[in-house]
Amino acid sequence: MEDIRVIQNEVFRLGSKVNASHNSLIILTKPSDYGKPYLHISEDRYEYIYSERGFEFSRKSTKDLDELFYWIIYPVVHQMAVEYELLHRVDEHEDCRKIIFPKLLKYLGKINPLWAEMAKKELPPI
Repeated sequence: MEDIRVIQNEVFRLGSKVNASHNSLIILTKPSDYGKPYLHISEDRYEYIYSERGFEFSRKSTKDLDELFYWIIYPVVHQMAVEYELLHRVDEHEDCRKIIFPKLLKYLGKINPLWAEMAKKELPPI
């Protein structure tokens, strides 16, 4: 298993491919009170955990470092796509996902083309 410093540096490198905010890419290693996920590294796996005020509501576990990077980066670029849509909204009555989803896939594809393909399968049809 990789050390948190190695993982953090790689997340910064990947995020820089799409000009993601440095602060949005900081990985916590302990729970916070406001629901931001944190990373627990055990001897044989990575666990990405969402909890808030002591209540755990999601835990993902993997041995695959690339999968971990996807979990960390996805919400960051999703938020970037939402912000892009807000700035480029054409019609307030149109489904905002028509702008968000393509932008999200574009960001993910710039980082790793396989991630865009994974996300495309996960996204609901518009």
